[in-house]
Amino acid sequence: MQRLSSFLIVTFLAALCSACGGSNMTSFIHEEYNFGFVERVAIIPFENLSEDRGAGARATNIFLAEMLSAKAFDVVEPGEVARVLAKQSVVRVSELTAEQIQAIGRELKVQALFFGIVNESMTYRDGSATAAKVNMTVRMVETEKGETVWSSSATAGGRGFFSTLFGTGDQSTSDVMRKCVKKILGTLFN
Repeated sequence: MQRLSSFLIVTFLAALCSACGGSNMTSFIHEEYNFGFVERVAIIPFENLSEDRGAGARATNIFLAEMLSAKAFDVVEPGEVARVLAKQSVVRVSELTAEQIQAIGRELKVQALFFGIVNESMTYRDGSATAAKVNMTVRMVETEKGETVWSSSATAGGRGFFSTLFGTGDQSTSDVMRKCVKKILGTLFN
């Protein structure tokens, strides 16, 4: 009987740990780059590779709000970014060359640009409840040479152990996206 109790406790703790700590996350920080040099940044509109229409714009707005909330950098207004991108005839931001990044940096008077991609944004049925899942990748590119100095990819959402067990925790895709953005920014600011 004691063996069975020990087995059940270990099984429960393993399930609890996998539910709490199982985040898919990858980060890169350029070890030689001086982030203290960065005072002013611009957020390039995020690309959307998911089937969730509008996920790129939603992610851009959430990232902007969280960046402003962090008060780490001065952030260029989105309208000014759109004006400069149109002036540079940028169609696909993922195909910008180092020279174009440098030109955009000079025009906006920024030391870095943030690029983001929504890889996945979905809501799905899980038993009797719905669950949202978001995966994003964001990178910071310095504008002097056009090189990536920070990048982070994270997944948020899905149904955790307790929400599955007790049928709680339904969150909107926007709530899950905000959690994903906070995870990503945590790798830059911590």
